[in-house]
Amino acid sequence: MQQARRLCCANSMPLTGVFMVTIHIDDSNPFPNFPVEPENRRESFADFCKREAAGLRLESDEMEQENREQEELNALQKRCSERKSALLYNNLDLILRHREEIIATPRYANIDVQYAIKGGGLYVGHLSAVRHFNFVGTLVSIGLKLSSLLEIWDNELFKVECKCGDTAVIRSFSGSPLSGESMATAICPKCKREIRVKNRSFGGYCGLMSIGHERDIEKVVKSIIAKWTLAEVAYEKNAAEGKDAKWRKAGRELHDDGEPCNLETMINELKLKEFQLASR
Repeated sequence: MQQARRLCCANSMPLTGVFMVTIHIDDSNPFPNFPVEPENRRESFADFCKREAAGLRLESDEMEQENREQEELNALQKRCSERKSALLYNNLDLILRHREEIIATPRYANIDVQYAIKGGGLYVGHLSAVRHFNFVGTLVSIGLKLSSLLEIWDNELFKVECKCGDTAVIRSFSGSPLSGESMATAICPKCKREIRVKNRSFGGYCGLMSIGHERDIEKVVKSIIAKWTLAEVAYEKNAAEGKDAKWRKAGRELHDDGEPCNLETMINELKLKEFQLASR
């Protein structure tokens, strides 16, 4: 059914005429009734006030689910790091015996071991051995490499003489940048004894760890740049030779270092090598 209404409009000036306007209102389609379902329920103002008083929820269910899943992944990663750290220090004597071989072998040298050393202190907080980057929505994590850790341990500041006669290495430290004092824990590769170390240079600990990690970041970035340069050269060569350059870009020619080696594989390979040498 349609209704028609006539309105008379006038302004504040003296009337010189009457303007007639016709407005048509179509009420044949009434406002729809929403079904009473959980997903369609409306929150009352009273409920909104209660929720606001309890702490207004600003995250959707999907955001909360994402956060829960990320927390689960972080917990899993933490357990994995703890397991790898225990594995590394249980085989520390093996790793130190093959120090030169590890440094000279890229598969071994580039293993991430950010879980193997911990540091931090007053005013500086936790000193992480891994940095996370966001490049065009792609998350990249660069951790301390095994070769850098071995080079850090080669410094006298990170060495401690053990009662068994072997040399222990620092695995964690804390202190204050103001006083320069520190506390550290070392572990002996031979007897596995933990040794407490006091009042060495806190700045020295932090400096050597930071330099090693920053060198690894630089190495990773330079490697990516070099590989991209090679990819561009290969693409331009193919384009010059007319090899379907229309449907291919330089990204197709980008190659990485191949399958990475993990700590578990390296330890297994080194043990097998020692067993083979001993059985000759």
